[in-house]
Amino acid sequence: MRKLNMLLILSALSLLLLASGPAAAELIEEASEIPYQINASDRIVIGTVSGIDINYDHTIFKITVEEWLYNPLPTETIKVRTETGKYVWTEDQAEFTQNESVLLMLRDEEPDEQLFSVSVGFPGKHPTSDRDAVIEELKIQGKWQDENRIENTETASEQPADSNSPSDTKSTPFTGILWVVMAVIGAFVCTGKKIP
Repeated sequence: MRKLNMLLILSALSLLLLASGPAAAELIEEASEIPYQINASDRIVIGTVSGIDINYDHTIFKITVEEWLYNPLPTETIKVRTETGKYVWTEDQAEFTQNESVLLMLRDEEPDEQLFSVSVGFPGKHPTSDRDAVIEELKIQGKWQDENRIENTETASEQPADSNSPSDTKSTPFTGILWVVMAVIGAFVCTGKKIP
């Protein structure tokens, strides 16, 4: 009976640790507002999803750039990484479909490699119909300039990070297979059993 109880406890603990969705989906209320998203973004772009590369724990989306709205780069395509992959799903990440037209609020990951992430998770992905509202807010914040347009990308320069930007978190703690293994070992240590 005691072995059955221990097995049930370990199974429940493993399932709890593998369920990373609720822990990863903690977005603040302001994240849905365009002014907050602009302050949390290094760049803003309009483009079309032209490729999808699904990996074990992340996905890389190739975006063909149509227009830069803020802090442009001289490139025709960029890559956007999400922390959702073939075997890992993170609730607050933006989702894309092939040939989808999108307006994206981006955080720099490796700008020299044209690699970005969507700032503030899924709220940072917009339909292209939000273009005018985003441009209006860029003007209000004094961040809109004519050279932000794709035609003049050679005049673009790096913008300093905004002091109002939220901290950039790369991962959610206590999720993944490593923590499950650690929990199982901890359970054996707590019960005084020897690990086989």
